[in-house]
Amino acid sequence: MIVTHLIYEKTSLLACSLTCHSWHIATIPHLHHTLIITTYDLCTDKKFVWPKPLRDMRKFGLLPLVKKFQVYGKPYRVNGFSPRLFSCCTLRHFSALVNVQELGIDYLNIPKFMPRIRRYFGHFSLTVRSLALREPKGSCRQIIYFIGLFQQLEDLKLLYKRSEPREEPLDDLTLVPPFAPPLCGRLTMTSFTRVELVKAMIDLFGGLRFCYMDLCNVDGMQLLLDTCAKTLETLRLHPADHRGEGFSLDDV
Repeated sequence: MIVTHLIYEKTSLLACSLTCHSWHIATIPHLHHTLIITTYDLCTDKKFVWPKPLRDMRKFGLLPLVKKFQVYGKPYRVNGFSPRLFSCCTLRHFSALVNVQELGIDYLNIPKFMPRIRRYFGHFSLTVRSLALREPKGSCRQIIYFIGLFQQLEDLKLLYKRSEPREEPLDDLTLVPPFAPPLCGRLTMTSFTRVELVKAMIDLFGGLRFCYMDLCNVDGMQLLLDTCAKTLETLRLHPADHRGEGFSLDDV
């Protein structure tokens, strides 16, 4: 009960972990619940730069305790988050993250991982329930294939900074996602213009079933509302969003 009251106070948890073996066992899952890594060398705190946190935590057998894994990046990296960041050793460490439930990756370069993408992300398949992608690179089918790797996925975030329409890359229509995840939790989208991606998700996953949607500057809003009409419980719109000006709640 004491540890439960202190799960958001890291300093107190560290003190508790030094009390005895039993307190150490009780506190350590909370201390290592979240792992944050950056992929840019200009980070002021080098201990967070890829792949040092993976290497350090693997040394002490802590990677299986991680429930939330977030990779922050910078848009100026040519390849984004790609196989170039992995060596054989780093891939072994990355594969030790076997209990991650929340996964977030900035500038994921999906085409660079194809066709061996499951070699890198397959160990997340049964555990990840929340996925956040910031400006992922790839065609509609490639992004949907990546989303379809996670059998238990409920929450999805697709975050973009620029809202200008962009030309879609050529798609491989034979690329089919391995699974159709539930996608029945939360959907968050910002500055989203890829309507074809939404249409392909609906077709390949047999519809969408989100119960909560947070939409800001999103094209194809009505399409999302129509496909989630039977499951949607909460809808969050933003007053400054010009794409919602013509939207009427009577259409829901």
